[in-house]
Amino acid sequence: MLKIKLLRMSKGLSQWQLSQLARISQGRLSMVERGHIDPTVEERARLAHVLNANPATLFRAAVRSGQRMGVSQEELVVSA
Repeated sequence: MLKIKLLRMSKGLSQWQLSQLARISQGRLSMVERGHIDPTVEERARLAHVLNANPATLFRAAVRSGQRMGVSQEELVVSA
């Protein structure tokens, strides 16, 4: 389970609510949460903003859980 899903649930948000707030389709968010697709840099930034999390933190959680997600140079700078 990705940290995105854990954060979403801890905030009491449904997938639909988070998808609306982050301007991502619910289907795409579902696939991101399950690790089937990588969110774009923009999507990751919007998700992090809504969930009040650092985009790089979301990435590190995915790496620890064995998921594959790309990370941009901008996110590496943010987390440094």
